[in-house]
Amino acid sequence: MRRFVHAMKDGFASVAARCCALLLALACASPLARGAQQDAIVVGQAPAQVQQLVLRAMQRLAPAGEAHRRYHMTLPFGAPLFPPDTDLALSPTPELARWLQLPADARRHDVLIVPDADYYWDAGGAPFSCQFIVHLQEQGAGRTRLTVLQVRPTELHGKKLDLLGRTGPGFYLDIRPAAPAPQASADLLALLAAALVHPLPASPSSPTPH
Repeated sequence: MRRFVHAMKDGFASVAARCCALLLALACASPLARGAQQDAIVVGQAPAQVQQLVLRAMQRLAPAGEAHRRYHMTLPFGAPLFPPDTDLALSPTPELARWLQLPADARRHDVLIVPDADYYWDAGGAPFSCQFIVHLQEQGAGRTRLTVLQVRPTELHGKKLDLLGRTGPGFYLDIRPAAPAPQASADLLALLAAALVHPLPASPSSPTPH
């Protein structure tokens, strides 16, 4: 009887070990593993159509929702309020610098998304804020590749005493320049992917923008 019990225990231990190994292998192989982020999506429509879909999707965000504050205003490239290249070039990220080198014709369907004033959100570190440029690149065969660039990324580090503040001495928001936050771009791409229904898999290509 004891031998039978020991044999049963050994059998259960062996099965449990195999199950753990299988689950670990599946977790490592899963395309949705923790920390995995998409850096582009491809949509089966031409850039002009995708631009209109992006503008409409942002307009339909619930006014009382967090997303509406994060993506508060949307402007197509060439709109009067779209910042000129000279303003964008004042503090460019490497990706934005490459985007600025593109001819206007290659950017004509792009979209600028601006957050609400002084609105910061969680992007994996200190409270974060930035503007976004959604770059739409024609892929041929009626397809468009969407990538996201960050404009003027900043972090909020509480408040600081400023004796020369704009309204006199006092405590003001301590806003500092920051590196682009990958999570912020990934969140916007995920929202756009859902809004544009079934985006096609994005194939690897040269660094953003193209």
